[in-house]
Amino acid sequence: MHGHGFEVILHADHGPHPRQSSSEHDRLDRLWAPCHAELDHVCLNDIPGLENPTSEMICMWLWRRLKPELPELGSVTVYETATCGAYFDGRDYRIWKESALDSALRLTRAPAGDPRRRIHGHTYILRLHLHAPLDEIMGWTIDFGDVKDRFTPIFLELDHQPLHELVADRDPDIATLAGWIRRATTNVLPQLERIDLYETPGCGAILSWGDSSPALPI
Repeated sequence: MHGHGFEVILHADHGPHPRQSSSEHDRLDRLWAPCHAELDHVCLNDIPGLENPTSEMICMWLWRRLKPELPELGSVTVYETATCGAYFDGRDYRIWKESALDSALRLTRAPAGDPRRRIHGHTYILRLHLHAPLDEIMGWTIDFGDVKDRFTPIFLELDHQPLHELVADRDPDIATLAGWIRRATTNVLPQLERIDLYETPGCGAILSWGDSSPALPI
């Protein structure tokens, strides 16, 4: 038995009139209130339908509770921690796992005199999005621990490493790095369908080759 500080995001289609936005938010709050009252500060295993309360199962439970009263509901996102969670749109399950990388690089193709030509560093935020069917026995798509274990060797190639040596044939710009990560994970994480890589909190790259919804948390 253990606990999490779960967070939930409800994604709903917006009405045609922007002025309705405030009232729509109020409606979401009203619909969410009884769910929050039932889930907050309780043992989730004791709630019917949540005997195995994985993030994926919580998503589905909320979807089934809210969709009849909220037809415009597009998806439910559940954060299990600040760095991992699940997403359900009534048909498909997806999860994500996030990690931070501290790495050095230099951009030799930057303009002459540009400081980025010199070795410098970034704390990258990397989020891996995976799409897989629900395991009916385990109640999840892929275990977050398995994702971490499979990705660790690739993580070690990136973290505290000179990235310009890792991709020696090109500059290690953010898009190039995302492409490298995709190629490196092809065999170990075939369920991967999207990579979010942030160079700083204000900029990054998203590489997506699946049919992941744009409503996925970014």
